[in-house]
Amino acid sequence: MLFCDAHFHAADCKLLPDNEKDKVYAAVSCAHSPEEWTVQTELTGGRKDFFSAFGIHPQQPSMENYRLLEQLLQAKRIVAIGETGFDFYTEAFKSNRSAQEESWNACLELAKVYGVPLVVHNRKALDCMFGYAKQLSKIPAVIFHSFAFTSREALSLLRHGMNAYFSFGKPLLNNNKKSIDCIRNLPMDRILLETDAPFQTLKGESATHPSEIERVYIAAMSFRNSNADEFCQTVAKTFCSAFNVVLSQN
Repeated sequence: MLFCDAHFHAADCKLLPDNEKDKVYAAVSCAHSPEEWTVQTELTGGRKDFFSAFGIHPQQPSMENYRLLEQLLQAKRIVAIGETGFDFYTEAFKSNRSAQEESWNACLELAKVYGVPLVVHNRKALDCMFGYAKQLSKIPAVIFHSFAFTSREALSLLRHGMNAYFSFGKPLLNNNKKSIDCIRNLPMDRILLETDAPFQTLKGESATHPSEIERVYIAAMSFRNSNADEFCQTVAKTFCSAFNVVLSQN
């Protein structure tokens, strides 16, 4: 069975899930600094179906890594830019809005120039996405990592012309109403799943292991009332479409 993790952080995990007899993993890992990029490359370089992304995170919206980002795009070493976006979850993050806008606009422009998907981090700032809808419609794919809004808002983003995909993780294990609503009501060709490992933990957990994508799949399948094999095949197809990649297992 193939499990596709649309978003995790290999450098922070310092490991990848091991393929087993009946379980095979594919994933996109995001890095946000030269140090993370080096570790991520060492981990994913020898594994098929593990792909790399690099971006300027809104919680650390420094432009010092812009040059590296463009170099990676020029060398075609990343399948997506990200994660990047807006985070207004705390007053401290909100006060840094101008820096977030600068890094976001830079990443957005590179995504248009190089024709690559954009992995979006968005907390308490969905209105910004609607404001950028016209520009986002010019990008091959917009992948909303850990989408924290309703299916109605997701469908509205699609109606605004962007080729949007919506990724969901461990909140599904915590019966998050908005995530469940999206899993039940969005078209399957718009749904991705993720761990955000080692982050996005549940109460009492210190870290998330990348192999926990299986738990996320099981929860999503139960809310969708789907056959396991068909569900995994559909999500894998969506994963390939969103990131414009081909999996060796297909």
